Amino acid sequence: MVRRVVVAEQWLLTEAEQLALAQRVAICVSPDCSDEDVRSVAWNVYCDAPLVDALRSRDATDHEAEWLAWFGQARAILHHTGLDWVSDDAVDLDDLAQVALVELLRSLPSFRFASRFSTWAYQVISNAVNRHLRDLHARKRSGTFDRTVDWMTLPVEDPDPDTPEKMALGRMLDRLVETELIRTMGERNARIFHLWACDDLSAEMIGHRVHLSTARIHAIIAEARAYLRARPDLRHWHDGGIY
Repeated sequence: MVRRVVVAEQWLLTEAEQLALAQRVAICVSPDCSDEDVRSVAWNVYCDAPLVDALRSRDATDHEAEWLAWFGQARAILHHTGLDWVSDDAVDLDDLAQVALVELLRSLPSFRFASRFSTWAYQVISNAVNRHLRDLHARKRSGTFDRTVDWMTLPVEDPDPDTPEKMALGRMLDRLVETELIRTMGERNARIFHLWACDDLSAEMIGHRVHLSTARIHAIIAEARAYLRARPDLRHWHDGGIY
């Protein structure tokens, strides 16, 4: 069945690669599964196995880059689900993203390619943060919430975030970053970063648009973020956004 999928999808795999794909699919499906289930799992393994393997293995060369990219993905998911805005000043978005990644790491061994990894991770992240916020609010109601936090160290909400001046500054900084990334990474990679950072597209969506693998999109985003962090003149801009 896996061989038929390979032929139908015109994947250019060697015999050894086809065998490895079939073996991996066999681990993930039950003996009585349907042909459609096998086809779906084979597709998911083919598309997402490099990313999943990189996240699982500390020895993978792109292990840290993939987790760095998924920190940004977690923030984007929280934004998409409305969990990036909470009424509690003691809750920081980066803390919520860390909660999400810890749960993603804990759940990784259970991922068996029944869906695309991005779909599965979306559910893991949103469920983990929802559960964390419910527990946090329950502790506050019961009086067990830790109030020893130095409130002066917490982020202060901007009382006027959408003034014309700030919007103009944001556009100027966007152009500056785009110019720098085009110069250092090329126009295509700069555009990929813009789609992720400014247009809130997922790596999977960007990959479909530019015909690159999701893993490659993650690597490009991570490279761009690392470059921006290393630029002192852009550090204040990075600190104020998701970059």
